[in-house]
Amino acid sequence: MRFSLSPLSLGILPLLCAAAQAQTMDEVLEVRGQRPLNSLSSSPKDKVQADLGALLRDMAGAGLNSNGPLSGIAQYRGLFGDRVHQDIDGHSHAGAGPNAMDTPLSYGSGILTEALELERGIADIARGTDTLGGSLHIVESQARANEYSVGLRGQYQANGDQSRLGAKANLGSEQQALLLFADQQQGHTIPQSGAGHRLLPGIYQQTQFGAKYRLFLNDEDYLGLDARHLETDNSATPALPMDIDYIRSDRVHTDGSHALGDSRLQWQLGYGNGRHGMDNDSLRLRMPTMAARYNQADAEDWQASIKLSDGDWQFGLDISQARHNSVISDPNNPMLRVDNFNDVRDDSYSLFGQWQSLLADWQWQLGARVKHYRFDADAVNHSMAAMKPAIKTLMDRFNQADRNGSDTGLDLVLQGRRALSEDLAAVVGLARKQANASYQQRFLWVPMQSTGGLADGRTYVGTLDLQLETAWQLELGLDLQQQQWLLSPRLFVQRIDNYIQGLPTEDPALLMAGDAHTLVFSNTDALLYGMDLQGELRLTEHWQLMLAAAYVRGERRDEDGDLYRIAPPNANLGLVYNSGNWFTGIHGRAVAAQDKVSAVQLEQATPGYFTLDIKAGWQGNNWRLSAGVDNLFDLEYADHLGGYNRVAGGDVPVGERLPQPGLSAWLMADYRL
Repeated sequence: MRFSLSPLSLGILPLLCAAAQAQTMDEVLEVRGQRPLNSLSSSPKDKVQADLGALLRDMAGAGLNSNGPLSGIAQYRGLFGDRVHQDIDGHSHAGAGPNAMDTPLSYGSGILTEALELERGIADIARGTDTLGGSLHIVESQARANEYSVGLRGQYQANGDQSRLGAKANLGSEQQALLLFADQQQGHTIPQSGAGHRLLPGIYQQTQFGAKYRLFLNDEDYLGLDARHLETDNSATPALPMDIDYIRSDRVHTDGSHALGDSRLQWQLGYGNGRHGMDNDSLRLRMPTMAARYNQADAEDWQASIKLSDGDWQFGLDISQARHNSVISDPNNPMLRVDNFNDVRDDSYSLFGQWQSLLADWQWQLGARVKHYRFDADAVNHSMAAMKPAIKTLMDRFNQADRNGSDTGLDLVLQGRRALSEDLAAVVGLARKQANASYQQRFLWVPMQSTGGLADGRTYVGTLDLQLETAWQLELGLDLQQQQWLLSPRLFVQRIDNYIQGLPTEDPALLMAGDAHTLVFSNTDALLYGMDLQGELRLTEHWQLMLAAAYVRGERRDEDGDLYRIAPPNANLGLVYNSGNWFTGIHGRAVAAQDKVSAVQLEQATPGYFTLDIKAGWQGNNWRLSAGVDNLFDLEYADHLGGYNRVAGGDVPVGERLPQPGLSAWLMADYRL
């Protein structure tokens, strides 16, 4: 590893050997779910971030591809986007925007979220249809019986004048319960980097409100209903060619849990729709040589699942249907209209079975999932096709092609855990996972940057006949646990056939309609490998030391080259103090330089850096008050996963790495009654 650190940073490194990850006592490595293998969990308490995905940075092997304050894309062990399954209390969502401005994480509510949970390593079969890159869950508060309570949360961050207010109220009798909530957050002014550079455009605003209802049939059985509305207005995405004008989303879900003899039946039904507008001149300077553009997009999705658990066995069915539209126009030229995506259909249907039991001193888990994908798109049109032969060629080629298709995939998982001694256990996992191409990778017909948030500045075109990505996964690990400490290292290898990424083209029509760096989504081959480490050490009754570290390497197998947007080696160290009602902590994050970058996507290398955050607080019966300072040294640095600046007229040149915010003091208050 190579680190580029300031002298002050170097002086504090010895301290970090005995200090760091500023987490509360409930933010620890946990064992959750049906299987006894580890999950990673982080709580939003004392985390003053607009994007819930920022919690991922505290988890070994995880990261966040941040394209804006509300547009973070989850990454785990080098895979990101649709390859990582994401849900909110089991409900998945289809984003309205073709460039992932409204990511799954952006639909999480700050006041409702209890924890962000990441299945460590190979995700079990039952966790979702596509789990090539793992499985991430937002765990929310539920309507509770026999409880009347109120919760309030407020936070303020100085850098960028950022604020968040949330409230929830639970009204619960013995048989019924209603949970009402509202959440509002804003970035009022332009934040600054450590060197004082304005991070244009920087502002954001989002409001979410809704209700959850439960009818309790007995102590364990229930029927539930969840309805919510989300509005996002005038929010920055500086790593993308446009900013958010608005997002309007409505979602309704119903679910239930019922005992059937010795078995348990769980089911969910959900519907969501989203309307999304984005442009390139409301929040940013548009150069005179650049035409004004507005993108109007919408999406609808339907979700259904049913699971039956009986002792060691679990069976289930998952259905997902989504529709996408996107139309590009010019506010100054009503004649311009481009069908970016026209009635795209993206459906999946899957059946799974999973068995878990103790056999020959091993706790085994065996699962299989059969998946069927169906996809289609209507014909497209471009108002300039008559005047631009290259565009007409691409339009006719797409419209005359067979756009209706299907694929069938199979996932297999075998995982085991064996106690080698009272304090030591071995973990092994083998899997075959498959994943479908995103609708952008398949149906983007004219060179554009509607790429699901790649944010590399390149224009892309899709390929209709992309094959399923097929990953062969291996994981080996140890869990060393004694009364005062825990150390959990993991080694992993993932060989992916038909890996989808952009490749150069010599097609004259594509080059004329796009540019010299236009890429075509294509099937290649890839290899990802590395290790991550999670640990805890209880030093005394009041002091606790925590560690999370990760290394991942992503390579192409079809030729000598590196994969795009791979997190550099990193380590988090933290020292937490709790005594009575008081708590404090110090969190240090060291990140190595990353020069293993994608030449095809002209990816820029980044130097290493080191940041330090501090916090302190008090917790009573009803109140929790905390304050802290992030980036204490006011360091100027760029996160390798943070993208490039696309906004002209500011202090950061267009095309340069986006620096991260400098020193920022914050306050947070929680009230529970």
